[in-house]
Amino acid sequence: MKIFVDTNIFIDILLDREPFSESSALIYKLCENSLVEGYIAPITVNNIYYICRKAHNIAAIKAFLHKISKDFTITPMDSLSIEKANKLSTSDYEDALQYAMALQIGAEYLVTRNTKDFKHMTHIKVCTPEMFISEIG
Repeated sequence: MKIFVDTNIFIDILLDREPFSESSALIYKLCENSLVEGYIAPITVNNIYYICRKAHNIAAIKAFLHKISKDFTITPMDSLSIEKANKLSTSDYEDALQYAMALQIGAEYLVTRNTKDFKHMTHIKVCTPEMFISEIG
């Protein structure tokens, strides 16, 4: 099963944001142990670094990004991604790009804490880590 994982899941883990970090870490473990195929956007790498750089040690962030690059497939972002994103109805263009990339790779789920920005996007099941864990049992 292919899942596309939103940036906020990794930030929850790296910054140990309660109460979200535990369920986010479970999503990571599922991908790390190849129980599901985890995909991320190329912009996720940059966003993790940018958001966490003031709150966390740079060396630790880089080590985490290296680990992510081994445990997840970084989805290509190309002109088709942009074309698909441009057609989506959302106020957050970054979310539109991620959804478009998830469509391109045939993801069954997009896992995020921010489901509200994806409410008009219905070709892929969008769910929180808790919802996903509950669904796959």
